[in-house]
Amino acid sequence: MLFSLGMAIFHTVIVSVLFEIKIKGWFFFVFNPLVLGVTALLYKQAVFLVFLVMVISVFALGIIGMIYAGIRDGFKESKKNERFYKKYNIKPKSKTRKTIYGLLTLVLFVVLGLSGFYMFLIIFAIIILQPFLPNNKNRFLKFQGILPTSKIHTVAMGLAEVKGKLQYKERPILAPIKDKECIGFRYVIEQISRDKDGKTSYTTIFEETKCNRFYIEDETGKIEVKPEELEMIWLSENSQYSDSGKRFTQYLLQPNDQMILVGKVSLENNTPVFEYESIKKVFAIAPLDKLEEHNESKPFTDSIHRFTAVFVMIVALILITPIKIEKNTIFISKPQFGNPFKDVKSFEDFMEKIHEQPENEQTN
Repeated sequence: MLFSLGMAIFHTVIVSVLFEIKIKGWFFFVFNPLVLGVTALLYKQAVFLVFLVMVISVFALGIIGMIYAGIRDGFKESKKNERFYKKYNIKPKSKTRKTIYGLLTLVLFVVLGLSGFYMFLIIFAIIILQPFLPNNKNRFLKFQGILPTSKIHTVAMGLAEVKGKLQYKERPILAPIKDKECIGFRYVIEQISRDKDGKTSYTTIFEETKCNRFYIEDETGKIEVKPEELEMIWLSENSQYSDSGKRFTQYLLQPNDQMILVGKVSLENNTPVFEYESIKKVFAIAPLDKLEEHNESKPFTDSIHRFTAVFVMIVALILITPIKIEKNTIFISKPQFGNPFKDVKSFEDFMEKIHEQPENEQTN
């Protein structure tokens, strides 16, 4: 009966926590010894058997409870995700799409693994072309670097760049987190994932940008901005929190923010306005301080970019060029395009492959 009181602790926890059944806290502390006491009065020889069943019930209920809790929590999480996706009008990825993405990723790794020298060419091309990919941010940085900064009072029609502080034109809008008043916001929801080593990664599953019409103003005047298709670049994080395996972040455009704007100046009701440049496909705004930091560091980052590209090419050439040293003589053969290391399975094989001397191809 004393041991049954100890088991009552486990029974109470399993039933109330795993099965979520509401019971009085004292129930098993009365029920367990009472069952043994009644058994002893009615049929004393069965007491040990009843006690053994009680011990086994702890393990059995624990295992069943964990399975049940896992299924129940998974169902709750699924329902919660359904409400979340419905709220933000997010279409979850179908199993077919996930399978296709997984197969494409696998094929990509296989191709890179079998491509040998061409793998380095692919990496080289990505490094070289990345800053020139056709997106709004790259176009913004390109035109911001070549356009002169115009004074708002004398800005010409067409593609232009201005800088100044922001002012309301219409009523403020409320940002999703804490209902903060602002001119515009960018709201991002990311799925949080962790690998087996505990490394955290984030995948964007929802992104929303809203903005009312506003003014940008300098010492010479102000001009209205039509925010349709305006991209907000490098905005400082305003609020962020994590919940239910997701991270929520918002970025705000607020009055008196010092910004740089690149877009097209046109006339609307005989009044100049800034809007999306449909031919050059550029219309973006960025904080003045962040852009000045970028421009100051650009020569250094460009140098790193060029150095990395050259370094990758040199490494690629070294890896595909058979070299052998024999009797103080260096033998260099023609580069072997393809995958010269496809048969390499150990470090010893790698070193032997590097130093082997191809027949009939040596140059002294």
